[in-house]
Amino acid sequence: MTYEEKESDVNLAVAMVEDAALDRYDMAILVSADSDLCPAVRAARRIRPGTRFVAAFPPRRYSDDLKRTVDGFYWLGRDKLRRSQLPDEVVTASGIKLSRPAYWK
Repeated sequence: MTYEEKESDVNLAVAMVEDAALDRYDMAILVSADSDLCPAVRAARRIRPGTRFVAAFPPRRYSDDLKRTVDGFYWLGRDKLRRSQLPDEVVTASGIKLSRPAYWK
C-alpha cells in the first residue's frame, strides 16, 4: 500500500487565510469535518474580525473541535448530496466528456 499526500487540507487552509486577508468573503461554509482547518479559521478571524464560518459535516463525519471553532454547523445528508450532483456525463464547450464515477451515484 502506498500513501499519497494530496495536501488538500493545507491548500484549503492557505486559501481561506489568503482570501480573508484580501477581504474576499464575509462568510465561509466549510464542507468538511477536518479539525486541521481550525487554525486557519482562527487565523482568518484574526485578520478579518467578524468573518463567519459554518461547517457542513458530510454524512457520518463530525468534529467536536471544528464545531467549537465555527459559528454554526449542520449535517449534509446523503439524499441532499445525491440531489446536488451533476449529471452522469457533462460535455465541456470544447467537446470533452466528463463522467461521474459509478461509486458517486
